[in-house]
Amino acid sequence: MLIIAHHIISDPEGFWAAAKEVTSNLPGSLKVHGVYPSTDGKTGTCVWEAGTVEEVQQFLDKNAGKFAKNFCYEVNVKGSMGLPQIPMLEERLN
Repeated sequence: MLIIAHHIISDPEGFWAAAKEVTSNLPGSLKVHGVYPSTDGKTGTCVWEAGTVEEVQQFLDKNAGKFAKNFCYEVNVKGSMGLPQIPMLEERLN
């Protein structure tokens, strides 16, 4: 499933450094498809692929929770526009 992670960041420098480090070696069940930081680095939105929303929420809270409040939710794929080209989405859209 696709998951949006929205971040309200209290320490932009720490958050984005941690994000770069942890996303370079993700557990097999998690994948990041897009990272969209604000120009000031104080907010960000990411598109993840995982089995559950809880997997992403727990991973982010463990690895970036000291730098940000993270809010995750499942994407309504059929109601979305402009999603990245991901093979698993083709199955859900048909």
